[in-house]
Amino acid sequence: LFLRKRHMILIFGALLAVYVFCRAILPLKLKWGWKLLLAALLAVAAFKFHLLHLFGGPMFFSPVLPEDVLLAAAWLFSVLFLFFFLLLAADVARALYLLVLFCLRRNRTERFRVIGNRVNVVLLVLSAVLATVGMIGGTRVPQVKEETIAVNRLPEGADGLKVAVLADLHADGITREDRIRKIVERTNALNPDIVVIAGDFVDGSVSEHGGDLRPLADLKARYGVFGVPGNHEYYSGYEEWMEFLPTLGIRMLLNEHAPAGGEAVVLAGVTDPVAGIMGKEEPDISKALKDAPEKGVRILVSHQPRLAREAAAHGVDLQVSGHTHGGMIAGVDRLVARFNEGFVSGLYTVGNMKLYVSNGAGIWNGFPIRIGVPSEIVLTRLRKE
Repeated sequence: LFLRKRHMILIFGALLAVYVFCRAILPLKLKWGWKLLLAALLAVAAFKFHLLHLFGGPMFFSPVLPEDVLLAAAWLFSVLFLFFFLLLAADVARALYLLVLFCLRRNRTERFRVIGNRVNVVLLVLSAVLATVGMIGGTRVPQVKEETIAVNRLPEGADGLKVAVLADLHADGITREDRIRKIVERTNALNPDIVVIAGDFVDGSVSEHGGDLRPLADLKARYGVFGVPGNHEYYSGYEEWMEFLPTLGIRMLLNEHAPAGGEAVVLAGVTDPVAGIMGKEEPDISKALKDAPEKGVRILVSHQPRLAREAAAHGVDLQVSGHTHGGMIAGVDRLVARFNEGFVSGLYTVGNMKLYVSNGAGIWNGFPIRIGVPSEIVLTRLRKE
């Protein structure tokens, strides 16, 4: 799995580098020495994941390097990423203009090339501005978003139940203890009945980042704090984390359920779909709900939303998920949705079940960008449908 992901990232980086070089650097009237220097900077940005891994230790998704280095590398890659897509958009307009010239039987002039280079500079500056704004948005403490969700089979005693949802905390070299503590303080201020953490707690080992998650021990909820693993827990030493997280007072639901509010609420959780590839127990909704009371409202916590249709078929009333980060960038969210069964952010109806996909309370250090898709601490209030 790691090799496949690393190879995919390597191929994508090569695509970025080759396209941007041919499209923006090669047409410049510069000596080849300057072009090669720009190409080297381009390569550093495009292959930043592999370069950080080279100097940052054995965990590919969590290099152990100073925060400033991680932020600078992430900013460079983000500028390149955004510049790549802006160039693609510009090339669509460029192709249409060339088609008009062809139909009018006119040739391109030197002015066309000069204007093209100037447009590239503007797009590069715009990419840098967007990357800066995006990183500010990606690394800020999340705001609270309140959502009222009407569900079936909600007993009278559970009407108005408050469930706080945290997802994708991603404690790492950028998200440290102070940020996790602020998230905990904002969550506790909501006075929730239940807190669920929908996976991707961390990137890195317990020895490196266990301390960053210590504030989670201060989470307070009337019926308890519950969690499920995300795919990044499997990348970060699954067994160690499944032993450590319960020491913070978090009940990890690994294909199992627990009462949360007497028999009025059945809270179930499953492992992540990546578990099978890693030789661990795959998500099993049937096992998670086995022997669960029939009367209570059934809530399933699953890191990835792609299990929603299966969950609806098992009689789940509400599924809570994360994983997508809401798509991170407005517009790009549509692409992210295609890789997650069409689910990316917010509230969905799937059969007789409701699905809420959180934008996440944190961000991954590999691409810590949010533009138009803010992070969130979600407070859901359950109402009788």
